[in-house]
Amino acid sequence: MEALGILRRVGLGAAALAAAYGALCGTYGVRAWAAGPRPEGSVTHAMIAVKDPKFPQRTYVAYVPRNLKPGAPLLFVFHGSGGDGESMRDVTGYEFDMLADKEGFLVLYPDGYETTWNDCRKGSPQPARRMNIDDESFIDAMIAREAAAHGIDTKRVFAAGWSNGGQLGYRLAMERANVFAGIAAISASVPLPANLACTPSGQPMPMLIINGAADPINPFNGGNVMLGSANLGPVYSSQETAQYWAKLNGITASPEVKRLPHKHAADPTSVDETDWSAPGKPGVVLYAVHGGGHVVPTRMPKDWGGLGRETGDLDAPVAIWEFFSKLPARP
Repeated sequence: MEALGILRRVGLGAAALAAAYGALCGTYGVRAWAAGPRPEGSVTHAMIAVKDPKFPQRTYVAYVPRNLKPGAPLLFVFHGSGGDGESMRDVTGYEFDMLADKEGFLVLYPDGYETTWNDCRKGSPQPARRMNIDDESFIDAMIAREAAAHGIDTKRVFAAGWSNGGQLGYRLAMERANVFAGIAAISASVPLPANLACTPSGQPMPMLIINGAADPINPFNGGNVMLGSANLGPVYSSQETAQYWAKLNGITASPEVKRLPHKHAADPTSVDETDWSAPGKPGVVLYAVHGGGHVVPTRMPKDWGGLGRETGDLDAPVAIWEFFSKLPARP
């Protein structure tokens, strides 16, 4: 499981790990919804050389729809710590693959260094952060390979990430706005300045955020990200995180808030959608999942997928691709 892998990687002893994991799981239950159709494209497990002497060979999973056309968009989907690219396909219910079949884009599920990513949190004890792994050169290499192999549109490259992968998304938004046309982060909030290891470029970025109000790892209202006794440092609240990007994008108007339709009477969760928009400005959307945990909401069953309750009112892959599909190509 995502959180179990995280707890192991931060170095908790067996007794402390069991206590922390049991405490986190005890109050929450993950819900799986009815399965849909299966993907019809091809799956490739690839290895690629990168310009990082600490980790010069990297791997990823590529999902290529049938009859993919040149000029198609490219979507990266980054796993949480403790996972890998293949497990992220499972966590997201294979929905990005099925959306790629329908909408005609290429999906890459990269593998992190020792199942982790080098994100912007100074306080992170994750192996990729400690080793200062060059994830950005890995991403550049994948884009170059897929542009050569499939003729993808390099001005329509998007990224979605969960947990540690969502934190990597924030890093890419801050430092690689010249590469990405939009970012989505799930179960992740922007680090406070004292905990920020990145150097923001100050360039605008369309941003979608999905955070659970009952997330036991990423604090919805801000504060320290705690895993047992391990402190990954303070982050903004979910609302402040969205406002961070709205301000960067030059949006000064008040956001619009609406409650998503409730689909299951027995579902104790609800979802509020808050939209920051202005003519000619990149938009920001925050989905606040009340009662939701450290999970990726989908309509598909999963073998594992995080800590906490999953809402039936929001299908994250569908919402993310709908957001990306409406964005203009990067200048």
